[in-house]
Amino acid sequence: MELSHAHSKQFFGPRTYAAQMARIVCTPRMFFREYAESGHLLLPVFALVLSGGFYACASLLVHACPQPVAALMIFFINAAGMPVLAAGMGYAVSRIILRRRIGFGRFFGIYAWAAAVVLPLAWVPYLVLFAEVWRWWLIGAGLMIVCGLRRWQAILVVVLTLGAMIYGYQWLSVQWT
Repeated sequence: MELSHAHSKQFFGPRTYAAQMARIVCTPRMFFREYAESGHLLLPVFALVLSGGFYACASLLVHACPQPVAALMIFFINAAGMPVLAAGMGYAVSRIILRRRIGFGRFFGIYAWAAAVVLPLAWVPYLVLFAEVWRWWLIGAGLMIVCGLRRWQAILVVVLTLGAMIYGYQWLSVQWT
């Protein structure tokens, strides 16, 4: 099922979500080639919201929280917000260091799809390590296919984005303790 076909037939349905998740898992390069042609932005947003909701609900099973509604909201905001933040950082890296003029929508779509496919697995305690590696591999593959970056450029964007995020977390943890 092509993205454009899914978009026209059943845009916000669970079948579309399941089909797109299966396609990105089984054939990520083909998936990103078709995404590069279609460029739809609402479908990755929908997938990210659905996966973020699943992640938030599943995380409540693992973490005992005295205020489950507040925890649910925090888990969801974290799951849906981190790809936006990461896409912004990746976009800034590509503009500043590589001097590439690629639209933010393309970056966000790649990061959203990568997060959407990984989030249903990321709530499992030790599986998150493998899921994160896979997420960043998907982002790198998407940057090469959708944005036309060379392999070294995609690796540079991924490494610098990941480094900036880790540095930001460290800085925030020092500020708040």
